[in-house]
Amino acid sequence: MSCWTCDAGSRGSAILPPRRTLNLRGSSVVCVYLLMDLITVLILALLVGASVAIYLRIFRFIYVSGGGKVAADHFTRADGYLALGCVTVFALQCLQNLQAKDRALPTTIDTTLLVVVQLGFWIFLVGTILLSFFFRGMHPSELFGFDRLGFLKVFLWGAGLLLAAFPLILASSAVVSSLMHTDPQKDSQPVMQLFEHVAEPGKRIPIILLAVVIAPLAEEFVFRGFLYGVLKRYAGAVPALILSGISFALIHLHVPSLLPLFLLACVLTLAYELSGSLLVPMSMHALFNSVTLVGFFFSGR
Repeated sequence: MSCWTCDAGSRGSAILPPRRTLNLRGSSVVCVYLLMDLITVLILALLVGASVAIYLRIFRFIYVSGGGKVAADHFTRADGYLALGCVTVFALQCLQNLQAKDRALPTTIDTTLLVVVQLGFWIFLVGTILLSFFFRGMHPSELFGFDRLGFLKVFLWGAGLLLAAFPLILASSAVVSSLMHTDPQKDSQPVMQLFEHVAEPGKRIPIILLAVVIAPLAEEFVFRGFLYGVLKRYAGAVPALILSGISFALIHLHVPSLLPLFLLACVLTLAYELSGSLLVPMSMHALFNSVTLVGFFFSGR
């Protein structure tokens, strides 16, 4: 009887691991997770460093070595006045949007009407610039290099340069969110909030059209093609890069996105200078917005 009891006790001690063994296993698991986190941080740091190195080299090639392909000599004083008018229109639009910013989104939103209004605004702005070019005999295809690259080269240039810029832009967004204690998913840009607010798939299509087609084409034409060119003509290349980037970031009226949008604008301008075709930053802008919408969609599910 006593022998059976001792044998059962020895079996129980063999089945249940000692407390020290559990502590060692727990410590090993913690060390593995810490090591994985360290490796992840190192990989991210290397990606951000590579992104910064690539674009610093592009910057030096364009602005120090004179390798840029964007000519600004064809812009005149009339374009300067027209650019000033564009900035004034953007300022008025920002003031109007600031007044309506604190209002809650309505329960029902006609996204088609919203896109039509935005499309009308850009048609007015871009149309005015094109009409000015037409009366002075200036050809946009030559001014902005629309015929410089084929479709495949435009896509490859855009995808490659955007891929190189992504680590830098995402890192800047993460740093700003950490400093401001904001959640990028909850405190997103108005168009993203609208995309999340609208549940019906049919009502999301106009928003996708606005973000992926209308905004990239119109904003790149105005900010990179026109404003940057005029500023480069009268203020110099580097000030034009900075000022057009600041203007691009400010019109989006989203404080946590100011730094990432400024960096994105600079990247798009560098891509324009490097390739000589405005179609390259247009494709990058469209791809960036597409990736952002897809990521926002899946993160919210």
